[in-house]
Amino acid sequence: MRYYFGVMNKAFTASLRSASLRSWYQRPLGQLLAEVELSALETELPTLFGYHLLVLDPPWECCHLENSRIPHHVIQSVEPLTQAQAGLCGHTEDWPILSDTIDAIVLPHTLEITSDPHQVLREADRSLIPDGHLVIIGFNPRSLWGMRRALTRKRRQMPWDTQFLSMNRIKDWLRLLGFDTLHARYLFQHPPVQNVRLLEKLRITGSPGDDYGRKYLSAAYILVARKRTIVMTPVKEGPLERRRLFPVGIPNSSQGNVRRVN
Repeated sequence: MRYYFGVMNKAFTASLRSASLRSWYQRPLGQLLAEVELSALETELPTLFGYHLLVLDPPWECCHLENSRIPHHVIQSVEPLTQAQAGLCGHTEDWPILSDTIDAIVLPHTLEITSDPHQVLREADRSLIPDGHLVIIGFNPRSLWGMRRALTRKRRQMPWDTQFLSMNRIKDWLRLLGFDTLHARYLFQHPPVQNVRLLEKLRITGSPGDDYGRKYLSAAYILVARKRTIVMTPVKEGPLERRRLFPVGIPNSSQGNVRRVN
């Protein structure tokens, strides 16, 4: 069943970027990256629990959610005709979702195609229940892919026309919103070339403990965060005591210690 909501004019740019990015993922380099990202997502899904799972604007041709333990899956897209699995259509920065109703949200490159990533994160914070999980997949700007973007950004090509957001920046934004980053890792250590044979020859792999190598050679990353629960401790109201003018008190006088003056 599909639910259609009016899409405002400000979503036109995000809609074009989403469709262009989805077309890029059908090319050889995009298909290889999609396999790695979907594999990483399938690894994270069994660790998420709840009743409702929301995936916002997935760029992949098919979004595999079979491994999820969450029974109800909803895929929201800016343009329903560009995403065959979309069951919900809404604005990227303004979701038709009630507050505190979603158990887990997946943002696959959603922050990069929107013009206001802060608003997208605020919508995720509003929609998630306390202790709900947020999964973010993004391009790594501090890599060979980031260098390629700097060289070809003016040509308006995907995915280089999107804004690459570093993992550390995302962590800072989430910390300000009250999220705790559980874990994050880098994905797809391949150079940004479309030739399949050249990709196999130029495949770069770092050692298992080489975090800096994976950071500067990986195309993307996946980050899992949890919405922090703020526990409010109720203060018990006791009987109101009358404030004393002299906290130490005044000694009581008696007839025996009063001096009479004649």
